[in-house]
Amino acid sequence: MAVINVTGGDVAILSLGNSSTLAEPDNAAVFQIPLLQDVSVSTAPGTVRYSTLDSTSSSAFTTVVENEITFNMLLDDDAFFGNAGVTDNSVATNGLWSTSNSKTEVFFSISFEGDTAASGGYYLEGKGFIGGLAPSASIDGAVWLSPGSIIVNGDLTKQTL
Repeated sequence: MAVINVTGGDVAILSLGNSSTLAEPDNAAVFQIPLLQDVSVSTAPGTVRYSTLDSTSSSAFTTVVENEITFNMLLDDDAFFGNAGVTDNSVATNGLWSTSNSKTEVFFSISFEGDTAASGGYYLEGKGFIGGLAPSASIDGAVWLSPGSIIVNGDLTKQTL
C-alpha cells in the first residue's frame, strides 16, 4: 500500500475538454484548472429503504449511483472567463463561467498522481455539467475564490496513464 502524496502540487489535477481525448491528463491541448485549493470525488448509490411487518429492522436496496466532483479554486481570468487564443478546446476558449451558463456538457479527468505517462498514475474520467460556481471576494482574502462542481452524467471510469 502506498499513500498518494499531493504536497508536490503537480499530482491532483482536474482537466476539462470538449471531447474525452482532450480531457486526458497527458493531452497537450487539455485545459487544466489552475489554482485548485481542493478537489473531491463523490460517488453515492441511491437507496430505497422499506420495512415489513415480519421484521423489527428496515431493509434497503440500491438504485442508480450519483457521482459528483467538487472543488474550490482561486479565480484565474483565462480559466474562469475564457481564452480566445485557445482554438482546440472550446471549454478553455469559453471558460468555466460561459460553459456552465450555456449548460454545455464537458468531459473531464481527475489525475491522482500527475499528468505524464512516466507517473504511471491513475485517473478517473467522465462527462458532466459544470455548476456551483459562486465567486466571492473579501478584503481579508484579497483574491477572488469560487467553489465549483461537475454534476457527472453517467459513470466514472478508472484509467491509467
